[in-house]
Amino acid sequence: MSPYAETVRVEVDVEDCSTVLLTDWDGDDAGDVVWSVALVTVRKAMAELSIVYQHGDGIPFTVTIADHDPGADLDGYEEIVEIDFLSATGEVSLIGWCMDWDDTAMRPLPPLPAGPGLHRLRYHVCSTLEKRPDFAGNHHYLQIWPAQPSPPVVVKQGEWIAHLNDAAT
Repeated sequence: MSPYAETVRVEVDVEDCSTVLLTDWDGDDAGDVVWSVALVTVRKAMAELSIVYQHGDGIPFTVTIADHDPGADLDGYEEIVEIDFLSATGEVSLIGWCMDWDDTAMRPLPPLPAGPGLHRLRYHVCSTLEKRPDFAGNHHYLQIWPAQPSPPVVVKQGEWIAHLNDAAT
């Protein structure tokens, strides 16, 4: 049997807070922080993904759902982090941070091939602290695959993560 991987591109609208949510919940209670690493905070039922923009409509996200580790794109992105994510349903969606929950803003992703359980997220970001990039680029790339528990890790640190680390000390 050959490995499975499906890549989709979706656009999300973000009202504020520079955040896109990966979720498999209904919006009631996301729970407390379970894990975090630069650019990603994981709660019981969702992952908060930091984005380059404060807000905007049609922010592009590329997402690969796989049954194996698809490999990091080390040459294409300045910032890359990995973190565990527990999916209760095996069905996830992206939604931009919004003032009021809006089911129509949900962007369903392909079902997780392993179904519910522990998955690894690898989040890639093209970033710059110098100027605001345009929305047309492929600035946000998320990979999701089933995995064994692993600690959060910064795979590749660029200006943005370095800036976050400096601000935290």
